[in-house]
Amino acid sequence: MRKFLAPLCTIAALVIWSDHARAVVVTASNGPFSAGNSNTNNDITFDGVATPNTFSGTSIHWGTVPASFGGIAFSGTAIIAKNAAGTAAGISATPAGDTTNYMSILGGKSETLTFSGTQNKFGLYWGSIDSYNSIAFYLGGSASPFLTLFGNNLNAVPALGFNGDQSGALTNAYVTFTGLNFDKIVLASSSNSFEFDNISYGNVSPVPEPSTWAMMLLGFAGIGFAYRRHRSRLAVTAA
Repeated sequence: MRKFLAPLCTIAALVIWSDHARAVVVTASNGPFSAGNSNTNNDITFDGVATPNTFSGTSIHWGTVPASFGGIAFSGTAIIAKNAAGTAAGISATPAGDTTNYMSILGGKSETLTFSGTQNKFGLYWGSIDSYNSIAFYLGGSASPFLTLFGNNLNAVPALGFNGDQSGALTNAYVTFTGLNFDKIVLASSSNSFEFDNISYGNVSPVPEPSTWAMMLLGFAGIGFAYRRHRSRLAVTAA
């Protein structure tokens, strides 16, 4: 994706799920790329994938997903749709403002993304968010996900909606998940379709919890007090 036609909106975040070990933070913004990135050099796109096939009776050109690219192993039944003619009613819709290839998971299909190591951040430009789109996170070879989120789970994030609007700012957003450890993700959709582009992933430093910040601030205050007291003693001695 190289061009986005809609204006950027304020970033919003929400702690959407937590347990004793993890707190998943969902961040959303109405831009096509991950936070801080302004072009495709920083996010994984599908622009170089050939799209030789055509859906019967539609203008959608599509191709198969490569087994590996961008450091991720892909397996499943998703397709790569050619953006220039990538929308057909009832089948698949181009993410708003996207002018190049995107990935589409049709109803009843899924795509598995396997990473070479443990990650704690995953993001994607999610088009026309629907309640039946899902993202499942796995870790350590487990056969069951430790967390599955559907499109409607994101409704509490101020910058997101889930009614499948193909052009609205609330339902076409860059969504980033942080604060959880995973090494595999399964993207799925029970109906047509789950469309997305510009994947990002990696490891980011955790943000200290409020209690940690409080302890740090108290520590800094203590250092400042000790320093001022030491300076006062030096001044008295010098006098």
